[in-house]
Amino acid sequence: MRVLVVYKKSFLEAHGGDARTLAGIDPAGRARLLRSDVENRRALKDVLAHLVRLGVRADAVLRGSLARRRSYDLVVSLGGDGTFFAAARWVCDVPILGINSDPTHSLGIWTGADRSSFPRTLERALDGRLSGVRLQRLQISINGKTLPELAMNDVLFAHRNPAAMTRYRLTADGRTEDQKGSGLWVATAAGSTAGIRSAGGKRMPIGSRRIQFLAREPYTWPRRRYALSRGTASRIAIVSSVVNSAIWIDGESVRHDLALGDRVEIRPGAPLTVLGYDDARRKRLFP
Repeated sequence: MRVLVVYKKSFLEAHGGDARTLAGIDPAGRARLLRSDVENRRALKDVLAHLVRLGVRADAVLRGSLARRRSYDLVVSLGGDGTFFAAARWVCDVPILGINSDPTHSLGIWTGADRSSFPRTLERALDGRLSGVRLQRLQISINGKTLPELAMNDVLFAHRNPAAMTRYRLTADGRTEDQKGSGLWVATAAGSTAGIRSAGGKRMPIGSRRIQFLAREPYTWPRRRYALSRGTASRIAIVSSVVNSAIWIDGESVRHDLALGDRVEIRPGAPLTVLGYDDARRKRLFP
């Protein structure tokens, strides 16, 4: 049995040497960041120590340096949802268990345990007794070349300048429309409770293979509305009609720049098995 533990740096670990940044944080904020730093360090130490006690071979890798790794039997994401997404972009044919290292300050919607409750949950995952759910991910290509990252949550297409108008041609299951506005959200069922929902989208059943799309702040003049302003499809294509656009995958960390005329295709990709997922909690949090 081999386990890969994907962890994150706390804010203080990442910015501790930046005196100017730290000076701008008020005392209450510093105290919160210090507690979070302690929680993250303890969580990593406790999880690795527990795996040693169980006789399990484990490797730990910082989420920022994560890429495709050799074969493992289980991936453990130790952090919040951002850490989970970083691992989920690369995991292939291996179940993943999320452990929330700082539940006081992190929602951890995809985590099946936290730093105080993880031992029993982790042991059940290692024994194959922890139930899981299969989540649909998105496969993305640019001009016919498939990107290495899979999107678990969403893809955002927009201008690289957030104040600029974005123009593009959207095709959803064979229907095509030229649009302009702030860009386009494209989300999985798992990601339907994230950015796209805040923009006016709807929560989808967790097992759905459909892809939800939503135009961000559409500029409809001289029309009154777009026929493809929102909906679901089996596949999506976007052709950029501006010079400086980009797509972002699962947040701000992964960006691919686009030029005028570049074509982005989005379709269902390899699913991901998430252990310990609680769909009832998701429905309570995002009715």
